[in-house]
Amino acid sequence: MFTPTSMIEGKEISNVQADFKSAERVEQYRISRSALYLPEGLRWKYVPISEIQKIEESFRVISAGHCVPVREKRPEIDISLPGQTVHLQLEKQESMQKIMEVCKK
Repeated sequence: MFTPTSMIEGKEISNVQADFKSAERVEQYRISRSALYLPEGLRWKYVPISEIQKIEESFRVISAGHCVPVREKRPEIDISLPGQTVHLQLEKQESMQKIMEVCKK
């Protein structure tokens, strides 16, 4: 079995494989009390929840349709980490709320 890798060097969580298996699926991401897992091709990377400096809600506007233009607001989360920012693009407002609840604790 593969082992998810930390996005922050030197900040690994203990027993990451068991934590990943117990993580709840939220759209294409997985989240546990210890980490937020992000897909990267066929592998996974994770952000330890304890390393999140700031988390903010935002929205992106997408355009669709050929004959009749349709504009939709979709939820997005910006997560500030030491030295980088991660953007999570989501489809549902409920998914955004679920991730925000866990990450703000």
